[in-house]
Amino acid sequence: MDAWDVVVIGGTVAGMRAAIAAHDAGASVALFSGRAHGSDAGAADTGGLAASVGEATSRAHRDDTIRAGRWLSDQDVAAARTSAAFGELAQLERWGLVLRRDGASLPLLQQLPGHSEPRVASTGDSTGRELHQLLEEQCIKRGIPRRVDMQAVSLAMQDGSACGAVFFDVQDGELVSVQAKTVILASDGFQSAWNGDGVGDGTGAWLALGANIALRDMEFSACNPLNVETVDLSLPLTLIDDGAKVRLASGGDVEFEADSGLDAASQLILSGGELCVLDARVLKRTSRMWYSDTAERVQSRCGLALDADVLPLAPRVELTIGGVPTDGTGNVTSGEEPVEGLFAAGGCCNSGFHGADIVAGNHLLDSLVGGAVAGASAATAAASVGFGSPDAVRAELSAAGEKVAHLLHGADEGALTRAAGAFQLASVMSEFMGLERDAASLEAAAARISEISAGGLQLSDSNPVMNTELVEVLRLEGLLKLSAAAGKCPAPRGVPWQPPAQRPSGAR
Repeated sequence: MDAWDVVVIGGTVAGMRAAIAAHDAGASVALFSGRAHGSDAGAADTGGLAASVGEATSRAHRDDTIRAGRWLSDQDVAAARTSAAFGELAQLERWGLVLRRDGASLPLLQQLPGHSEPRVASTGDSTGRELHQLLEEQCIKRGIPRRVDMQAVSLAMQDGSACGAVFFDVQDGELVSVQAKTVILASDGFQSAWNGDGVGDGTGAWLALGANIALRDMEFSACNPLNVETVDLSLPLTLIDDGAKVRLASGGDVEFEADSGLDAASQLILSGGELCVLDARVLKRTSRMWYSDTAERVQSRCGLALDADVLPLAPRVELTIGGVPTDGTGNVTSGEEPVEGLFAAGGCCNSGFHGADIVAGNHLLDSLVGGAVAGASAATAAASVGFGSPDAVRAELSAAGEKVAHLLHGADEGALTRAAGAFQLASVMSEFMGLERDAASLEAAAARISEISAGGLQLSDSNPVMNTELVEVLRLEGLLKLSAAAGKCPAPRGVPWQPPAQRPSGAR
């Protein structure tokens, strides 16, 4: 059985940043991803990285974050994340990230939804992909082992402390157990529950749920307001600051507000009761070179030209906020107590930074800074403890074996296929847990999700070797559990967003 000081689950931006930080702090580290090399880049953030580079302090960035989050952010975490943003951006540049520059050769900062000042840096429409590649290179330079096609199945716990994990090796069709002094959960969020596209399966969150750790703020998610209707093509938010306009079909422009996050911006698009379109024909001529990939995707997916046609918009969930609760060090908490040996960062984690909505560029900031903090904290914790008993890991391996065997050979007659289950879940989440939701819709969603789960899931292939269908079923089972947890949450809390026309006189 392999043993490491720190095991990172998730080949995401947060996961790789955590692995780098843990390695640099002196720990032995291994990173496990359920996907192939580079596949996690598909879920990387398209909104850039928020940092108060041109401001005297990060206080305004912190205040914008808290305000857009409906005053539900952890203010200490918000202050720590925003103050660390400049240093993180500088580190990325030292590693070789090529950002857009302004006339003074400084990073070009753009003003996007939720910000009172320009503070979002990007590489155009490829920020997520280039950042993912950059962090992969840094992991390779450090010799950090990265094992791909290793889907996490469960956590091994001993007396309430994490001591390892069990993975399904997709290529060999075997379960593998790994011992660890500390484990970092760093997968993406569970937005695939709404979209059914497999991007964002919430692995880290359902692993924690399986270890009897209660999740936090599961009712909160954030939509990308620039999502193309029908084809579900998410466009980079930086288009707005580069001159593109969101227009009403009847005429007039939709102006995003400085105090609204991504979800509030999406609600603004829908609040008029008519179709909105993105008009990128008016994009600044000097900015068009930064959106070549976007133009190509629009052409291939929609049959339209970015510089000649308008694109119909229909916001959809792109990020989730709820997840594994952590404190300011990235340590997972259960109630008010830390869970020894278990840390989390990225989309599967609820750090308290965002509150009820996400400010543009803050998701990537939380992944990077949160990953660095969790990695360093996990390495420090690992240096002061020994390995737990291998018997706990072996017991979890046995339990995981029974679970996989049941999926391969014991499905009930009439159980749903993975595709049917994913479609039904996405339909329920979109209908009852979209932008508009209340206590009644949450209750209806919970009932429907319970029905889907009760019917079970089946496989068409009983051979475990290269059985990607089995992996997808494991993820879908996890998504069903996360969706059920979200459906049991109360109606959204915090100061509710209102369209400008409905606000009391003088209210912002």
